[in-house]
Amino acid sequence: MVFAIRWDIIIEVSLLVLVLAGAIVVSSILIIRRLQKEFKDLYRQQSKFDIELRKSANLISKVIKNEEFEKYENSIIKELAFIDKKALLDLIDTTYQLIDIEDETNQYVKETYENLHETRRQLDSKVLGYNQLISMFPFNFYAGILKMKKMPHYTHNE
Repeated sequence: MVFAIRWDIIIEVSLLVLVLAGAIVVSSILIIRRLQKEFKDLYRQQSKFDIELRKSANLISKVIKNEEFEKYENSIIKELAFIDKKALLDLIDTTYQLIDIEDETNQYVKETYENLHETRRQLDSKVLGYNQLISMFPFNFYAGILKMKKMPHYTHNE
């Protein structure tokens, strides 16, 4: 029995495999770039939040003396764990309630506090978008490879 080699079929299958491999490579590059961009935006927003958190903690602790602020006085906010940042945010919120915001000397404190919460809302928005992105296929596959984890957000569940 003689087998004839059908070169036309081999060439067509090879081209199909090559096109599919190219599509997978291109889509992988686009997905990875999207994940990296989302993570970079999230990181940038987290840095802005850390700055506002430090600023608010410093200002409010100078207006209302609270010994709990001493724990955070010399700490680097960026290096704090999420739970510590959330505790500091809660401390700022409770201490801010004691400030007379009608007093003109406290207007900068009020403005900084409002900036903190605006930045927190923007950060939470980015976190929710990022978490949703890395939970969808095919992003979840690549997020697993890149060891990207879901991020916590600061909004209270009420």
